Amino acid sequence: MKNLLTILLLYFLTFSTFVYSQNSDSIKAKSFNITYSICDYYSLITANAYNINLGSEIYLKNKNSISFNFGLIKSTMHSGGGLFSISSLNTQGLKIQIERKHYFGKYKLFEPAMLLFWPHISQYKSQTLLNSGYYYSFQAAFQQTATNRQETVVDYIDNNPYPNATHYKKNIYTVDRTVYRINLKIGYQCIKKHGLTIDYAIGLGAKYIYSNSRNQLNTSNSWPQNEKDFPWNKLFDSGNGFYPDIVHQFKIGWSF
Repeated sequence: MKNLLTILLLYFLTFSTFVYSQNSDSIKAKSFNITYSICDYYSLITANAYNINLGSEIYLKNKNSISFNFGLIKSTMHSGGGLFSISSLNTQGLKIQIERKHYFGKYKLFEPAMLLFWPHISQYKSQTLLNSGYYYSFQAAFQQTATNRQETVVDYIDNNPYPNATHYKKNIYTVDRTVYRINLKIGYQCIKKHGLTIDYAIGLGAKYIYSNSRNQLNTSNSWPQNEKDFPWNKLFDSGNGFYPDIVHQFKIGWSF
């Protein structure tokens, strides 16, 4: 609850200076939509987990809207680790996002952008609505996970019959990680004739990662404690820091 209150406070501080557009609401708008973020599903690939999420956007006025997304994080499978992934037994958690959008009232697709961002090509034939077309937004997100990992530790040293024979055992410990994100995005929301909604956006921002381990026996110089987040030079099990954040969003849903 404390973490949820923190991100809500962070959101309202971020958007306290948001300036509303003074355009007339003479064009119609869809009151709300329900969406699923496909990119968020794969956003935890380095932790061998996926995000089952559901979002909703509510239109306010003057080409402004507010949206929410809630996701449950689950493990894909046991992983031995590698360059792009962290060795783990299981990961569970949640992710909460809140976003404020402002629509420009620009509907003609900028076709050269499709050369770099090909999903944009799926957004032809959008309805002309107050909450469709190009927009910019501010997004705040909170993510918390618990990852179970396995380490090998010394159990005992047997002097008989083999002097100094070392015996080992497996120990399972848990890494608790908290991530806060703030991003600025540019996107395009397409609402087709019957309500099908395709929302595509890219953005940049910053994130703060905090990691802490429970029941860990080895030192941070031992495997798997020395594994790091890719591409950041930060230990997965411990430490904290600020890092750049890149957003690539592709949502599909239905508007009403």
